[in-house]
Amino acid sequence: MEEIVLISCMAILIVLAVICSTLLSRVKMPPLIGFLVAGILIANFHIFTDENAMDVVEVFSNLGLIMLMFAIGMEIDVRKLKDQGALAITVAAVQLPLMLLGGMIGGIILGFNFIQCITLGAIISGSSTAVVMAVLKAQGTLDKEHIEMLVLITIMEDIGQVIMLSMLTPLLSGGTMDSMELVLLIGKIAVFMILCFAVGLRVVPRIVDWISKFINDELISLMCVGLAFAMAFAAYIVGLSVAIGAFLMGVMIASTVKKDVVEHFVDPLKSLFMAMFFISVGMEVTFQGLIDNILLIIIFYLLFAALKSSTVFLGYWIGNEQPRNGFVSAVGLCAMGEFAFIIAKQALDYHVVDQAFYSSVIGAALISMIMLPILTRNSGKIWDGAEKRSPEKLRRFCVRINDKRADFYSSLNGMTSKARDMFKTSLGRAYIAVVVIIVVEALVYYGYEPAFHWLEANVTGVPRYWDFILMLVNFWLLFIPCKIIIEQLRLVAYTYDFGKRTSEGQSRDAKTVNRLRIYEALNPLIAAILLDMAIIVLFPTETKTLYAVLNLIIAIVVVAVIRNWRIKRGKARLVPLPDLTDAEEHHS
Repeated sequence: MEEIVLISCMAILIVLAVICSTLLSRVKMPPLIGFLVAGILIANFHIFTDENAMDVVEVFSNLGLIMLMFAIGMEIDVRKLKDQGALAITVAAVQLPLMLLGGMIGGIILGFNFIQCITLGAIISGSSTAVVMAVLKAQGTLDKEHIEMLVLITIMEDIGQVIMLSMLTPLLSGGTMDSMELVLLIGKIAVFMILCFAVGLRVVPRIVDWISKFINDELISLMCVGLAFAMAFAAYIVGLSVAIGAFLMGVMIASTVKKDVVEHFVDPLKSLFMAMFFISVGMEVTFQGLIDNILLIIIFYLLFAALKSSTVFLGYWIGNEQPRNGFVSAVGLCAMGEFAFIIAKQALDYHVVDQAFYSSVIGAALISMIMLPILTRNSGKIWDGAEKRSPEKLRRFCVRINDKRADFYSSLNGMTSKARDMFKTSLGRAYIAVVVIIVVEALVYYGYEPAFHWLEANVTGVPRYWDFILMLVNFWLLFIPCKIIIEQLRLVAYTYDFGKRTSEGQSRDAKTVNRLRIYEALNPLIAAILLDMAIIVLFPTETKTLYAVLNLIIAIVVVAVIRNWRIKRGKARLVPLPDLTDAEEHHS
């Protein structure tokens, strides 16, 4: 590659990005839109004709992606999330699965295939931290605390989308691999993610902190950037996007004592190469492509805006925030995020989506960024106007559900501290167990057919029994998370009922004691088996042993009926629950 090509590419990319961003800043648009517009102009006016120039842009794009994701990862302070992120975690836990599900349903309606539907759901799940911060700070309509909460929510969305992208990778690449390659890819990704979360988050920060005692800030910053590229390379080796590796290393560095030093060092590099990444994203889009797909662009944007505003509002409402505050915050997050471009680009590279789909995502993202300042500036007025003009029946309904929520939180706040902590912890564990079940069933969905064919070809035995054996493997993989869900939901119901009656002064009467014994009589083992088998029956796989599953369910139902009869006769062994009496007495 000639030196002059590199220099000319750098000059054109940077100067054009600055010009576009400066012009758009006059109409209160964030710089990111300017970078995308610069890329669109370069692609449509054929500014680069040399093939070497396109290679330079691709290299800069990958560098920009790595630096951008490393910087986003460093924004995640795990300790701060534990201390201040309860509402952010609640909002993300509510809206991410609903956004994914809503995107999938929207894709089905639009006629996309299964993989494209999941891709669409993952694309629209997140918001852009950079755009949200730039717009809200420029307008000054929200206070610092409010903006920090929105940033925490976008950080939680980033974590969720990293997990989605990791799970999407085998699905996106599955069409280009044979059965064994796909199984190996899934295994490598699983090992990589487990090592990163279980080992990396504990070991790497300690090593970096120890080394920082012996070298200066500049060298420690260089070392951390080197680690980011090393982790990006490791992610590439196992079959993941380089973005995931850089992001995970950023999360690890965020827990070190030199985090601020590294951020200060990386910031100029991030600004330069982030511009390169978004320019390269824009270069994939043509004016004709935007015009031809204008209807799909509008549909994507409306789907994103409707789902984002409604699910974030629901998350705020569940988190016991004021409805008006929840609506204003929800509108403030209606800008499609950086992960939308990353996921869409990866899907395009794997030929899972076509150029029309990709152009529509970029177009919808541009509309969301353009509309965000307008919507946030008027979100309060929109809420006030809708509240005044809403029908009386709707108002009464809203008052009733708000009263129900107030009663719930009143009972929750009236619990002893021990009961309240147990209630929240149990809900969190149940949610995590649900996520584990989804991951397990996704692995089963990807790996069932390859595993069956491999067993049939390489292991002696009767082929028709292999599907039954694989079903048993699926059953045992699901059993522990199913048991955790049942146990934790049982604890949630028990602690809430106990806490509510404690706050009402009924914790010692005979009626309450008998009522609480019902939770002891609920056997988690039986319920977990039923839930496990229900998931296996309902989840779409190629198993041919449905009759065996149904027979097992019938047997379990018979056991459950017999146990219920024994409970009524007082012969069943009860499953003990935690004693909260000491906490109650201490509280009083």
